[in-house]
Amino acid sequence: MSRSTAPSSRWVAAPVAALATVGLLTACSTPLASAEDTVIFAIKEDPTCLDPQQTSMTTALNIGRQVVDSLTDQDAETGEIVPWLAESFETNDDLTAFTFTLRDDVTFSDDTPLTATVVKANFDALAALGPAASLASQYLAGYDSTVVTDDATLTVNFSTPNAQFLQGTSTMTLGLVAEASAAATAEERCQSVIGSGPFVYDSYVPNDSVVIVKRAGYDWASTLREHSGEALVSTIEFPIITENGVRTGGLDSGEFDIIQDLPYADEARFDTDDFNLYAKANTGVPNSLIPNTSRPIVSDEAVRQAMLLGTDREEIKTLTGATNSEPPTSALTSSTTGFVSQADAMEYDPDAAMALLEDAGWIEGADGIREKDGVKLSVSVTAFYAQDVLETVQMQLAKIGIDLQLNMVTAGDFFGVIASGDYDFLGAALTRTDPDALRVLFSQAASSHWAIVDDAELEGVLAEQAITADAEARAALVEQGQALIIDKAYLIPTLETTQLHASVANVHGVAFDSASRIVLYDVRIAE
Repeated sequence: MSRSTAPSSRWVAAPVAALATVGLLTACSTPLASAEDTVIFAIKEDPTCLDPQQTSMTTALNIGRQVVDSLTDQDAETGEIVPWLAESFETNDDLTAFTFTLRDDVTFSDDTPLTATVVKANFDALAALGPAASLASQYLAGYDSTVVTDDATLTVNFSTPNAQFLQGTSTMTLGLVAEASAAATAEERCQSVIGSGPFVYDSYVPNDSVVIVKRAGYDWASTLREHSGEALVSTIEFPIITENGVRTGGLDSGEFDIIQDLPYADEARFDTDDFNLYAKANTGVPNSLIPNTSRPIVSDEAVRQAMLLGTDREEIKTLTGATNSEPPTSALTSSTTGFVSQADAMEYDPDAAMALLEDAGWIEGADGIREKDGVKLSVSVTAFYAQDVLETVQMQLAKIGIDLQLNMVTAGDFFGVIASGDYDFLGAALTRTDPDALRVLFSQAASSHWAIVDDAELEGVLAEQAITADAEARAALVEQGQALIIDKAYLIPTLETTQLHASVANVHGVAFDSASRIVLYDVRIAE
C-alpha cells in the first residue's frame, strides 16, 4: 500500500498557531523533520494534560511515555523489573527503603543532568501535588523522604511498607522530569514538561493536535527496546480525531500512519497485508460499572447483585466484536498479578437476578421496568468511551427490569464528575500491572478512588495488602479482596479491555509496555 504524508486540512495549521500562542514547549532546539521522516498517529481524544505524572488518561500516557524515562522498566512478558535510568537498585526486607544508583550520562532536554537531587525534587513535588497526581500519589503511599547520598545515589523512604513502589518506578506515572518542571505549578505542567526521553514536546493545541520531535543526542534507552541511540523518526504528529470513522478512513486512505483504538468491529477489515494490527490486554481492573453506594438505589445490594448476574459477558464480547478481548471473571483482569477467578459467583443467571429483585421488593411495572415504593429501578452510568459495551449492558439489564441510562461525556467532564461524586455508576477500567489497582479504585483513603463504598472489611484488606512484604501473604489478601468485591457486587465487570491499534504496513517498531501503553522509540517507516 502506498503511504501518503499529507496532513489533514482539519489540523495542519495547528502547530504554527501553537507556536504563536503557546510558544515552543521545551528548551529543545531540534528542528522539525521533513514530511518523509514524520509519523502521523491519529488519537481519539484530547489528552487534556501532558504531564504523565498527573494524568491517568490512556491517550495522554501514550504520548507522555515518549517524553519521559523512568528509573526502571518492566518486561511486559515476564514482569521482571530491570534497570533503566537507575543502573542498579535494592530494597530493604520490609519494603520501606529503596536505594537507586543512577546512570551518569543522562540529561534532560533543557541540558540539565539527571542527579539524585533531581529525583528527590520529583518525589517531593509529587507528594506535594497530592490528589492532583492521583495515580502517582498512590504509588507513593506512605512517602516519608528521599535521602541523597551523593550525585548518583538516593534512598526513597516510606513510613510503612510499600509493596508496589518498585513496580511504580517503571511507569511513566513516576517518569522523571527536569527540576524546572518539578518546580512548576500543576497547571503549567499540564501544558508541557521537560523530560529525558527520546522525544520532546513541540506544540499542543487543545482539541486539535500534539506534536513531539526527536531529542538530539539521546542514548540511554531501556535494554528492553530494540535499538539504542536516538529515535528513528524525527517527528510524530498526533492529530486529535474523535470520530472512529474518520480515523479508520484516514488509515485506509494513507492519510494517517497509525491510529489509536481501532474499533473492534473494524478489526477484520484491517486484518490484511496492507496493515499491521497491535493488540495487548490491559492489566488491572477490567472495564466495569463502578458504583457510588451513597446513592439510594445503588446502595441496595440486591440491585447490584442482580446487575452482576444479569450481565452476559460472553454476549458483550460477541456483540461488540471484541475478538481480542475476554469476558472478565474477577475484579482483576486475568493478566494481572494476583488474579483469582470468581467465575462461579459471576456466572450469567438472569432468572436468579430477577428472583433477587423480587425478594427485595422490586416489582415489574407495566413498561417492564421494576418499581419499589413508587420509585423506578433506574440508574445511570457515566462514561467517555466503550459506548457499544454499555449499550449491550443496557439491553441486557432491561430484560430483568433495570433501566440503565447512559451518560456519555468528554474525558474532561468524566473526571469532573468523579471529583463531584455526582454519579450512580462510572463506566471505566483502571490499568495497573500491580494488584494494588484494587486499593487505588476502592479505598476511601485513596485520593484517587472512583468507587464510593463504605465497607470496613474491604478497606482493611486492601490497606493491608499494600504494606505486606511477604509475597504469599500479600497474594492471599489480594484474593480476599477480589472475593469481597464480587461477593458484594461492588463492581459489575463487563469486558477485559484490549488495546487495539493499527498502522499501515510499512510502519514498524510499535510496541507496548507492561501496562499496555504505546512505546514509539523504535518506530520507523520502511521504504
